[in-house]
Amino acid sequence: MAAQYNPKTLAKTLAYLLCHAPEEYGLHWDEDGSMPWKELYWAMQEDPSLRFVRESHLREIAYLGIEFPVSLEGAQLKLKAGLPRPEYPVADPPPSRLFHGCRRKSFLAAREHGLRAAGRPYLALSADRELSLRIARRRDAEPVLLEVLADVAARDGVVFRFAGGSLFLVASVPPAHIRFPLMSEEKLQELAGRPRKVKEPVPGIGIGPRTPGSFMMRPEHLQGVFGSPPDGGGSGKPGGKGRRGAEWKRASRKEREKRRP
Repeated sequence: MAAQYNPKTLAKTLAYLLCHAPEEYGLHWDEDGSMPWKELYWAMQEDPSLRFVRESHLREIAYLGIEFPVSLEGAQLKLKAGLPRPEYPVADPPPSRLFHGCRRKSFLAAREHGLRAAGRPYLALSADRELSLRIARRRDAEPVLLEVLADVAARDGVVFRFAGGSLFLVASVPPAHIRFPLMSEEKLQELAGRPRKVKEPVPGIGIGPRTPGSFMMRPEHLQGVFGSPPDGGGSGKPGGKGRRGAEWKRASRKEREKRRP
């Protein structure tokens, strides 16, 4: 059964989430007043009372003429004209430590190149470990938590912006300013999605221990199965005619010639 909801109540709830306290959900607006719809959708999946919301509900709110500060344009949410755009001031200084939940498939790239915003101007970091993991789990069930040495990075020219609450924004962070968890080579290969190397069997050595009564099969053992005797008397080709077959045919022809008048 479809969830029952009041469009006006939903509009008020989403307005609070998007415009009054987006940082509580790990959300932020871009400087042009836009935000990907999927960011909001993933955040709502954490709240059982909002999991039912789809794009069609936002269009319904607009169709009914309900007061709502955001419009849906394609795959983007847009703050309506006349509303102030968000201002994220430079954090000077930022907290000494910030955290980022990294997707497993991006871990090796982050270790080599650092953290970079992808698809948006800024990447979200948080002074709260749990919020960082919440944001990351929207894309990866088992993210890797990275620690950013924000105070040192800021002294080296990295700009951090305050987005409210424990949320901070940054365009990129070099790997020298990130603490990565120690991992075994096996774990790194697993994160990279590489299959484990399997040792190839040595030629002539069977798989597993030999048991009493067993013997090693060789190609010559199968020759008799295909019409040739095991002693190699045949042609060696599957289905080939051995010497006995040829002699039998010659004797048969001689016998027939004798009986001709």
